[in-house]
Amino acid sequence: MAYFFYDVGEHVSLTIEQILAQYRKQRLADANEAATRLKVIDHVLRDVLQWTDDDINPEERVSEDGKTTFSDYVLRTANCAMVVEAKKIGAAFDVGIQQRKQKLTNSFVQGAVGEAIVQARDYARKLGIDFAVVTNGATWILFPAQRHDQVAFSDSYALIYPGLESILKEDFQEFFGLLGRENVIGGSLELALLGRQENQFGARKLSQAFPATNKVLSQNPVFPLIEEGVVKAFSDSIGDLPAALLEKCYVSSPETMKFDARINMQLTKRDHLFRTQPIRPMKHQDADALRKKLQQSVLQVKPLAVLLLGTVGAGKTTFLQYTRNVKAASLFKAGKEKQYPHWIYVDLRDCEEESAAVDFIYRRIKAYMLTDSYFKDYKRSIEPAYREEVSALRSGPLHLIANNKEKFDDAVTGLIRDDYEKLRPYVDKLLSHAARWSAVFLVIDNVDQFEEEDTQSRLFKEAIALGHKLGVNLVLAMRGATYALHRNSPTFDAFDFDPLQIDSPKVSSVLSKRFSLAKQLLEGKKGQFIAENGALVKVDNAAQIIELVQASVLGTEIGTRIEVLAGDDVRLALRMTREFLEYGYSNPGKALETFRASGSYVLPKHEAFRAILLGNRSVYSEEYSPIWNPFDSKLSISSAQLLRLYVLTAIVNFGSVQSFRHIDGTSIVENMRKIGFGDSVTLRILTDLCTARFLHTASHSRPTLNSSFSPTRLGGYVVRDFLSYFAYLENVMFDTFISDNRVWERLRDLSHQIEGERNTIARIKLRISRVKEFVEYLKGLYLPLQIESQKRSLVPEWCSNPFLDSKGKLAAELSRVLESAENNYGIRKENKAPAARKSRVN
Repeated sequence: MAYFFYDVGEHVSLTIEQILAQYRKQRLADANEAATRLKVIDHVLRDVLQWTDDDINPEERVSEDGKTTFSDYVLRTANCAMVVEAKKIGAAFDVGIQQRKQKLTNSFVQGAVGEAIVQARDYARKLGIDFAVVTNGATWILFPAQRHDQVAFSDSYALIYPGLESILKEDFQEFFGLLGRENVIGGSLELALLGRQENQFGARKLSQAFPATNKVLSQNPVFPLIEEGVVKAFSDSIGDLPAALLEKCYVSSPETMKFDARINMQLTKRDHLFRTQPIRPMKHQDADALRKKLQQSVLQVKPLAVLLLGTVGAGKTTFLQYTRNVKAASLFKAGKEKQYPHWIYVDLRDCEEESAAVDFIYRRIKAYMLTDSYFKDYKRSIEPAYREEVSALRSGPLHLIANNKEKFDDAVTGLIRDDYEKLRPYVDKLLSHAARWSAVFLVIDNVDQFEEEDTQSRLFKEAIALGHKLGVNLVLAMRGATYALHRNSPTFDAFDFDPLQIDSPKVSSVLSKRFSLAKQLLEGKKGQFIAENGALVKVDNAAQIIELVQASVLGTEIGTRIEVLAGDDVRLALRMTREFLEYGYSNPGKALETFRASGSYVLPKHEAFRAILLGNRSVYSEEYSPIWNPFDSKLSISSAQLLRLYVLTAIVNFGSVQSFRHIDGTSIVENMRKIGFGDSVTLRILTDLCTARFLHTASHSRPTLNSSFSPTRLGGYVVRDFLSYFAYLENVMFDTFISDNRVWERLRDLSHQIEGERNTIARIKLRISRVKEFVEYLKGLYLPLQIESQKRSLVPEWCSNPFLDSKGKLAAELSRVLESAENNYGIRKENKAPAARKSRVN
């Protein structure tokens, strides 16, 4: 833990001397408690420890069992609080020991000191505060008032500072390191008194209380019929498809949305990575840019260096495959002629050991050579590649056997075989020779597959050095964030790259073409499956199942959800769709029957959303889901549990203004400090929000406290749509820590009732009650953040409460859920049935 030590400069030294002078004066006058507080303790808290007026609540009401008392001070921020109980100067605070640390045993908690400690402890417990201080101006005793880790009060320890003179002089740094505002909000008391900052312990998540539900789901019974077509059509990489099919399912139109009316938020783009505008081949005017560069290099044998950038899942690999196999296919037709271009593709996602990445590249080049008609031809490739070396051997080391053709050929064969087995010499000689006479394109995809910065830097250097050494054309594909991290390194400065920026295509267009491809692949396939009621369902054309699901996704709420959750990550959108097709819809027999009869059927959107949210799990877990949990910061600190949502809400609020571009990290840090959170916590939250794709940095780089941030479309939907969506709240609840005992017991009891309830409508009502209880708990957690923001006069964007803002929408959503259940499960029909029978009798 790094403390913020206070700089005792001239002004502060004067303040300390004044405090000591006041203390001596009040001691001589036998000052009462009020004077002690005013003349000494107030100055220590404000002038020395740097607590502000907004932090200090004097005479805070403490009420319990109909009795009301008042605590002398409560120091409170959104992140921390402690009770300070003051006694008059000269009060019998002689602790009688020299140790700094003292166990709070019954023998210690006696007399005037013990009474003060018990009084402060009881005040703190009644106010729900974890730490307390008792002082008579001179002696300061710090201790934990209540614990959450099952350690008894009598087994806890207090820290004792027995004299004001030593506190403000020789022990100043230690004292300030514990009780100074910046240090307390950074966790100094937790670390010193408890040994940890966390205060959330135990299995307080529903997913842990009901472990039987936390398992992998079984496949939908209809999926085996369509599996082959789905796996091929919705694969991340479609480069192995025939060129005709690849062309059919390639999407070249980028996402261009700038404003989402549903969440009333601007969608801002990141800053450019280059000094000049990069080529954007996903746009119509630049669609042929890479093919033209390849063609120019082929015709002029001109060295080419291309840097292909894009976000995760934007389609960089697909673009490369489409360019090679469709756009520029005619350039790479192999023939019997001596010279023709070569496209050697290396995908580092297939490399398992980061230390052997360069060896992996060499192995892939060699694999290409073993299948290429030119490189495996001795006369056309191998012999001329070794000609100069063989000639030097003939006139040099092997001169004595040069006239013995058999021995000389054996020696040359041994040389080539030795190089072949060593790998690198063989590849170097053949590839560098080929590059003299024809265009060789070494395409290295996913260069940043390995996350370690040192590994990335080394790999960049070695890949570029390899391109230089062999004289080949180099195409490197990587994330824009990775380039932003390394762009000022000598590695990139030394190489003149042509930048190409890949913008994510429209997810809806990608899914539409992939569904069409799946139908084509499954057309005419027959099969059968066992429906949910045990019936055997025969299928004459498996493509019909794809038509059924496609109608439920394209142009529907389900499709919008997939698009929002995926963001710019098309790869993720494809994965979510695959998992939805495999796990995400119940009653396939009924659905197919309805679709056959009517020609239309839309799967329930909550089932689809749940499948997308959960993947192949039966219960939500952030670890396995494409969307993170905004209700749990994973810091194991109750006061910080909703910080993800708090920061995200503020930035989404800023993003609602038309002129918004981004918010500076320094502004976020300043506001977080004001309400009581240290910089390390702020950085952790911002990093998580960016990793979760709720925010992005303007510069493409990893988040720092000096970065600039904008909300993504997904982040906007979390705050302004998902907080009032029943399926979202109910599922994410299972991976949220519940610190309140009463709420935990209530949620657990409701969950047990839901598991045991067999009446569908009654079960839905219990589930609605559970969501209401959960939301009320979240409101209670969020309220201190809102109150502290308002108390410290932060701008309105930081002072809103997303749960209050979504209250009306949530009420309407819960009513809709119940009404839908009653319609689907016949409650209204059952209510009307007796009346109908009565009328017939009459």
